[in-house]
Amino acid sequence: MCNTKFWTDAWQEARDTCCQAPRYGSKQDWQHFWNTFAELHALRNRQSHSIYNTIVEGLAADRVISPFSTVLDIGCGAGTYTLPLAAKTRHVTGLDTADKMLAILQSEAVHEGLTCRIDPLNTDWLDLPAEPAYDVVFAANTTAINDYDSLMKMNAVSRGICCLIGFAGSYHSKVRTLLWGHLMGTPPEHAAFDIQYPFNILYQERYLPNIKFYSYQERYRETLACMIEYYTSYFKLFGLEGAETTAKITDFLANRAIEDYCNELINTTIGVLWWRADRKTVILE
Repeated sequence: MCNTKFWTDAWQEARDTCCQAPRYGSKQDWQHFWNTFAELHALRNRQSHSIYNTIVEGLAADRVISPFSTVLDIGCGAGTYTLPLAAKTRHVTGLDTADKMLAILQSEAVHEGLTCRIDPLNTDWLDLPAEPAYDVVFAANTTAINDYDSLMKMNAVSRGICCLIGFAGSYHSKVRTLLWGHLMGTPPEHAAFDIQYPFNILYQERYLPNIKFYSYQERYRETLACMIEYYTSYFKLFGLEGAETTAKITDFLANRAIEDYCNELINTTIGVLWWRADRKTVILE
């Protein structure tokens, strides 16, 4: 029977059987990775701002957020959604454990004239008190929300609405996918981050979730040196490091480079999920 336990167990199984799982780096390893490449992700956010703005505008149109909302953005990074949310609400608290990501967020807030509407919070989501402190609790593509308990905690922290963004199907980064297959021998899997699991858990728990899907494509152009450094650090998180691995990554990327630059093509669909923390349907007028 497809009850809450079924979907909770299915989500757990997706995480446990994911090809990345046996060699997935620690929280500290990932913090170091995000800190190292905080500026790179900020640059990519600037390039892709139109899709993030479109999603936030959709949330405003559906009355998920309002000019009076206070928002918690879990796993905010360099401000992917924090910045467009702050432009549409009263105040956003950006929660993250990577201090350099939060520093970049503050710098971006100054650039966008949103300093007074954004506060950084350097803490782990699991350590945040489970008390209703925000009108809207928001999380996008973050491993902080990865099981039943972390999902249900969003309801405890929200005074009104929760919003979760995850992948709908696979996340396709062309270079990463090809390089993963080149190094690992199998293509990467993304089932553990699929929006179907939280959606079905919420439905079984009678939260009556709403969902919209957005498909988008983006192309990033990075220097060969930057890409080598990025992917050498990335695959180290999965236990692949050393001279041989570095040589394989360097050769692979060099063969794809044109005039010392590489193109990274992202092609994906995400699901934007929102619901009332008190289990009542969001009524749209």
